Amino acid sequence: MTKPIRRALYGGSFDPPHFGHQFLIQYLLESGHADEVRLIPCNDHPLGKKLSPFADRASWCEALIKPFNGRAVVDTVEAELPIPSYSFQTAEALAALFPGDELRWVIGTDAAAQLDQWVESHRLMAVAPLLVIGRQGAPEHPNQLPLAMPDVSSSTIRQRLRNGQSLSGLVPERVLLTLSKSLAFN
Repeated sequence: MTKPIRRALYGGSFDPPHFGHQFLIQYLLESGHADEVRLIPCNDHPLGKKLSPFADRASWCEALIKPFNGRAVVDTVEAELPIPSYSFQTAEALAALFPGDELRWVIGTDAAAQLDQWVESHRLMAVAPLLVIGRQGAPEHPNQLPLAMPDVSSSTIRQRLRNGQSLSGLVPERVLLTLSKSLAFN
């Protein structure tokens, strides 16, 4: 009998992904919270948030996870699911794909504070209990892990791109290369 794989399901807009995302993947893998991190770009945001094209964001995520040598993967399952993308549907689809594995849903304290507004959040937590990550500036959560994400956000990066400012120190070089090839930020 094979040992169940601990899979951390890390959903998000990733518009674009940055060092904070990469840092969190490293933490989850090296702290023993996950054997594998599945980076799951949101296909269609349930709150109507305007996103760069899905294929571009998936490509940027592929560049982001390159250093993890297969321990992190980009999962485009949401492209196959109904729109809008609800986290419980994503978790249930992956539970069906990986029966017997231990699934955990990665969520920031900012989002955890709003779980009562999520569609069917109880179904999400039944399939993939939460791994709560601190976010600087967000209230603490009683179950959060002893680490906070660096103070960097995709919205700040998009603003810097619009203003022609440097992204040095915010976005890994290989992600910057794929961003520069994309028309999403032109």
